Amino acid sequence: MSLATISAALAADHIIIIGYAAAVTGALAPYDSPDGVKCRVEQLNAGGGIGGKPVELIVRDTKSDAVTASNVGQELLDLGANVLLGPPTDDGLIPIAQLALPQGIPVLSVGGTQPAFPLASPENGYLVPYGDNASASAAAEIAYKAGHRKVVLMIANDVGAYSAITPEYFGKAFERLGGKIVGRVNYHHGLADYNAQVTEVRSNPEKPDMIFAAILVPDAGVLVRTIKAAGLDIPVFGTDGFDDPSFIGVAGPGADLATFITHGFPAEGSPLKQFYDDCEKRGLKAQNIFFGLGGEAVDVIKAATEKAGSFDPPAINAAIKELDGLKGLTTGSITYKDRGGIPLKEMTVIQVKDGKFAQVGKIIPQWVANP
Repeated sequence: MSLATISAALAADHIIIIGYAAAVTGALAPYDSPDGVKCRVEQLNAGGGIGGKPVELIVRDTKSDAVTASNVGQELLDLGANVLLGPPTDDGLIPIAQLALPQGIPVLSVGGTQPAFPLASPENGYLVPYGDNASASAAAEIAYKAGHRKVVLMIANDVGAYSAITPEYFGKAFERLGGKIVGRVNYHHGLADYNAQVTEVRSNPEKPDMIFAAILVPDAGVLVRTIKAAGLDIPVFGTDGFDDPSFIGVAGPGADLATFITHGFPAEGSPLKQFYDDCEKRGLKAQNIFFGLGGEAVDVIKAATEKAGSFDPPAINAAIKELDGLKGLTTGSITYKDRGGIPLKEMTVIQVKDGKFAQVGKIIPQWVANP
């Protein structure tokens, strides 16, 4: 379909309304980004919108609560949203996708990385980020190449599937490479300190040479700070839960123990850096990488809408499934085709150097644990 045909088809259609059930407040707020979505919508509308029609954005706060997320999702549907963006955990996303399914409305997670969401919602559920199985597999590959062979997995069951299942993905990939899981340590998010967990790691019968934790801020910082204070100095590998600037302040000297896989990095001259700079001029400051993913979510919707030549939700939904090699803000290529709602994306490796996040590599894992 030519650009002229697409524009004509869209011009005859209604405007597109994006409803965003976002964790504006609460513990999950660092992993959602209404401002990133808002900035990209502003940019699109300044350039004529989609097909010459403005994009309307409606944001409602889930307050980081799964039940509230479901209620908010229904409110957004009642307000006429024909595409939904959802919160960063599967327990909030899955109910929203179920509510949207009868109308064929696609639901995209801006910050959630749990494969459990698209697996439970195969008809209309999509991740904008990579899946946890891919990032954990990438972390295992990086850790093994660094010489690590014995890992303790940190396990929590109170943030959807993220902190419970992601470590097991890491374990599968690490063992496949030749590494060994020598222990599992349980914890709950929101702990004031991690002394009990660090003591358990220290007293493990088979001494580990690393820890893997799919852990959120500020807990990620508290964990490595406690490890450093205990004189253990054991490296901690993780994923995007570490990716918030507040991690460095909370972690203190322990920050240099962390290596993590994330979605991208605003290197000078990159599309992500250009996006951040323009958004700042608009009065919207990027807090972390999830700001970029918010913008990228809008680009996925735009590409699918133009591919469909329609604002009709089922047509947009079908078009998302066929996106292949889309250039994103955080990564050079996004592919949904034949991926079951979990896009294939290049990932970024981050360490803390001189008190700042530093990109130390890029990776597409050679093998990805099955979700």
